[in-house]
Amino acid sequence: MLRIGLSEESGALDPHAFTGNFLMIDAIYEPLVTYAAGGRLEPGLAESWRVAEDGRQVTFDLRDNVRFTDGTPLDSAAVKWNFDRWVGNKKFSFFRASQIISSVDTPNADTVRLTLSEPYEPLLQELSIVRPVRLLSPKSANAAGRFQTPVGTGPWKLVSNSAKGATLARNDGYWGAKPRLRRLEFKVIPSSQARVDALANRELDLIGGSYLSAITPVEARALSRRANVRLLTGAPDVSIMLGFQPKGPAGDKAVREAVRQAIDTASLSKALFMGYAEPARRVFPPEVPDSGTDLPLYFDQAAARRTLDAAGYTLNGGTRVKDGKPLSLKLLIPSTPAQGQLDPRSMAAAVVAALKQVGITVRIAQVDAASYYDERAEDDWDLTFFEGLGAPYDPSGSVVSMFTTDARGPLWATPATKAAVDRAVFARDAASRAAAYQRLYAVLAADAGFVPLVYRKRLWAVRDAVKGFAVPPTDLDLGVAGVTVR
Repeated sequence: MLRIGLSEESGALDPHAFTGNFLMIDAIYEPLVTYAAGGRLEPGLAESWRVAEDGRQVTFDLRDNVRFTDGTPLDSAAVKWNFDRWVGNKKFSFFRASQIISSVDTPNADTVRLTLSEPYEPLLQELSIVRPVRLLSPKSANAAGRFQTPVGTGPWKLVSNSAKGATLARNDGYWGAKPRLRRLEFKVIPSSQARVDALANRELDLIGGSYLSAITPVEARALSRRANVRLLTGAPDVSIMLGFQPKGPAGDKAVREAVRQAIDTASLSKALFMGYAEPARRVFPPEVPDSGTDLPLYFDQAAARRTLDAAGYTLNGGTRVKDGKPLSLKLLIPSTPAQGQLDPRSMAAAVVAALKQVGITVRIAQVDAASYYDERAEDDWDLTFFEGLGAPYDPSGSVVSMFTTDARGPLWATPATKAAVDRAVFARDAASRAAAYQRLYAVLAADAGFVPLVYRKRLWAVRDAVKGFAVPPTDLDLGVAGVTVR
């Protein structure tokens, strides 16, 4: 048995909804296509696929002899039933596959054919994500189509689920390599420090990951010093960035340039992340496909002062003033961290201190975490933090949500960024795609449209009795199939 710490209860575990713990959904359900280390796409429930020459059809050949844990066979009808639950549904428009697929056909029981409204190269990668593309048994819904119980084809099946935790048992009928463990026990412990203590005291075996039970840099340093704990770090898959609302003072490019020049990202990564992050120089870390080339490290507070001077912002008692108005920016942050993200308050304080050095006043506005994204979609802020979605969503998932004019609450969106995004995600070959992404990054840099802050490392920790665990390809993967506990 492996005892795993959870930061919050796992939810209903409906793969076609926005609730439910990502990693538990990953353990129970499977996709047609699997996202592997290094961004490789490998067969999942589809053993192979073929893309038509014009890019408008993708045909999947399903694996033989796969069954859901309720005994229902995995066939093309079951796949179509799943796709019909999310294809064309506007609530899933955050990933374009849901809008690009125009029909789902089943030539025979073992074959599924997707027809697209236009060629879309990121389709296969988007079919590897967790929600809503994982396949649920059609018998898991009632006659009205409402989700009732979690039943998938994965290596684990649900035994119990409550506010205190959940239990998964090994699926002994699994079609692939079966897990070595028989049971997983998930324990809900909301306090991050309490989870760390439980691991150190041998009450838990595994914590970490952005969406399971995140470890802070302070906790990581403490865990690294414990003899009975092994701390594991994975390459970053997201950047933390500062974004601008262009309808206020940050609509002035000189203000954006000065903000970019005022922040010492090297010192920030050391002071706040204690070696578990590094200064960001791209929208996406280098490990993400098509992340482009490094931008400069912009930090130069003398240059920031010159930028503001040249734009007519003069110092008056420590605050810049132009046309009689003080240069004051509102920094919007959630009062508690969003799922998968660290507490933003220390980062906000660092930004306030840095901008004060060049005469820019920053007011921190904390809003309830539940309403933060709604607030971000409005215009009543000047600065806020953004992160990419991480693997396997990036780069296509994040560029659509952060840099297109029809996105809700984008990081920086202009006709030029939207055109670059469209060229990138609809490119038909690798060279064209890489060039289009690089064009997007060049437009963002020229606009001073964002400030790359840090790449944060992925952090996991296991008790010394746990063997065979490695940092999984993404923080949405549970990755315990080969694990044993001594």
